[in-house]
Amino acid sequence: MSFIIVTPIHNEERNIGTLADQLAASTRKPDLWVVVDDGSTDRGADIVRNMELPMETIVLERSNQGGLIGGSAFTAWQYGVDYALERQSDFTHVMKLDADVELPPRYLENALADFGVDSSVGLVGGILVGKRDREQTVHVPGPVKLYSATAYKAMARVPRVVGFDVMDEIAIKAAGMRVSVRKDLHFTVRRAIGASQGLVHGRRRNGLVCRWTGYWTPYFALHALRYVARKPYLVGSVAMVYGYLTATPGPYPQDLTSAHAAEQRSKLRKAAKRPRSWMRDTYGVKP
Repeated sequence: MSFIIVTPIHNEERNIGTLADQLAASTRKPDLWVVVDDGSTDRGADIVRNMELPMETIVLERSNQGGLIGGSAFTAWQYGVDYALERQSDFTHVMKLDADVELPPRYLENALADFGVDSSVGLVGGILVGKRDREQTVHVPGPVKLYSATAYKAMARVPRVVGFDVMDEIAIKAAGMRVSVRKDLHFTVRRAIGASQGLVHGRRRNGLVCRWTGYWTPYFALHALRYVARKPYLVGSVAMVYGYLTATPGPYPQDLTSAHAAEQRSKLRKAAKRPRSWMRDTYGVKP
């Protein structure tokens, strides 16, 4: 097994050293950790360079290309993956791991074990815990995407722009592979999801992503309504709807966006038939 982690950073001085320490303490360390400094103006890259770590670590630098709306985090990740594959083309697993993740020591060991149990698994991840960040537990959260080599290759036609961490799962399923969400693998993040450039900006970006990735309109309406009760409360939902309504045509293949909408319609049918069990299975909530 050859396991690569790529972490894109942009002004992550407060977080990257902590993540490095956690990877060093992990019971399964990556064979190669690539940190891509995406146009930072702080000392994040130097912090990693000056650390003595028990795994091969490389720090790359590139200019920030378009910020989060432009998908810079995903193109930076791809930049690091491309570099890693030039060195280690026979990789078996590759991961996108964000700098603000709080990673338990056994997380990587346990996540990688899933691939050995079921050869059809293409993507594995745990669940984000904490009421502030509660998301659906039927998808792998964006900060901890762990792919098999086969799944990575199946994503070749998925553009590395905002929404990639939604459409990756659709492409993997379309290729006949399975997404494994390990509800026993918990992790947290040190800031609210989507808040790196401010919550209102993050909510607007969320609305744009929903439009680009083919959200079924009734499903999006419920999605936006759910955010009324989250900071910045009503303003965030308004920003989300604004982003959705003003989004330009998306970059994703139509068959994938159609499959995404169909998946959402199926979810709502299940919710209508068995609302209590759906809430429990989807959000880990006991109604």
